[in-house]
Amino acid sequence: MASQSTTAYEIRFSALKNGFHYYDYALDQAFFMQFPESLITQAFINVRLCLERKTREMVLDFRLSGSIQGVCDRCLTELDHPVEGDARLLVKIEDEPIENTDQIWYVSTTAWSFQLTEYLYESASLLLPLRFVCRADQQLACDERLSSWMSHATNSIAHTPEVVEQTDPRWEKLKQLKIN
Repeated sequence: MASQSTTAYEIRFSALKNGFHYYDYALDQAFFMQFPESLITQAFINVRLCLERKTREMVLDFRLSGSIQGVCDRCLTELDHPVEGDARLLVKIEDEPIENTDQIWYVSTTAWSFQLTEYLYESASLLLPLRFVCRADQQLACDERLSSWMSHATNSIAHTPEVVEQTDPRWEKLKQLKIN
């Protein structure tokens, strides 16, 4: 991970009273640079967190919205893809913590905080579209010149007459030999 401080994404729950607490985070290029293998390089995602603190557990409801920059898979035009999603994390406070799952984390009663950096990264990564393509409702159409060239190239390949292979006459003579 990069040297950027992750304390911004730390929840110090030991000082929180029972009830609802709200946090706002911004995930941008600096955030995603912490993860060198990330598929997201350019993005701006707002995260609204509603944390409900109870005696032995916390319910964290995340609302993510923003945009991720990518390149159109068809015409290679750079575009912003709007993203929006929700996530929920349950944090249980246990005397002897158990192994975490995707949606349930366990923290020790002696712990006073936990990090959300990895969880925020994973939640944002789940918002990535399977394909980046220009969409008509964004008033952004694929580059017509490139698209027409691609369709022309595809059609010319599809309509290329088949080449008839001529075989060497010596092979024909060999095929006539029968080996017993």
